Amino acid sequence: MTKKEKAFFDAEGQVNLEQVVEIATALPEAIKKVPVDQLVKLMPAMQEIMAYAKEQGAVEEAPAEGMEDEELTDEEAAAKKEAEVAEEDKPKENFADSKAFKDAVASAVKGEVKRYAEVVTKARNFLDADYDFSDKSANRVMADALSTQSTDKFEDSELPVAFKLLRKPNTDYSHFGDTKADTGLESRITKTLEEK
Repeated sequence: MTKKEKAFFDAEGQVNLEQVVEIATALPEAIKKVPVDQLVKLMPAMQEIMAYAKEQGAVEEAPAEGMEDEELTDEEAAAKKEAEVAEEDKPKENFADSKAFKDAVASAVKGEVKRYAEVVTKARNFLDADYDFSDKSANRVMADALSTQSTDKFEDSELPVAFKLLRKPNTDYSHFGDTKADTGLESRITKTLEEK
């Protein structure tokens, strides 16, 4: 038995429901923090769990909005039952195989790749040249870059704003657009004042 499998069993070899419930409870927060590329890999397993739960009746599909149970005549109930049976006989399309799902995943991945590239580009100004970006999430890179300029600790939700406001402390703004070259009159006045 592997270490992961042992986590679900107690000393007597019985399923440790407490551990299962603990993991299931933490799952929504954990999913939010998983990088998109890893989430794509985990999706088939999560779909398999949900399909099994639906087959066992543990999870019911929510009724469509606006659909309310109303009293049906015997003919209407029979027609509804026939429609449900006919629907069950149709081969079900797996949502993970659908074009809409693939487009949504591709769009999300493209957006995350763009965001990560922007974070890395800016973070290079603050991190050492030998900093290893591989296997680090965008939030980890932002946190590391922020730690070079501040001792404050930021929550994951605060990182993008703090990182956006991050500037090098020795930025020289003295030659910004509003300075003028020294004109002849200004140089004569300065020279006259220096002579006195």
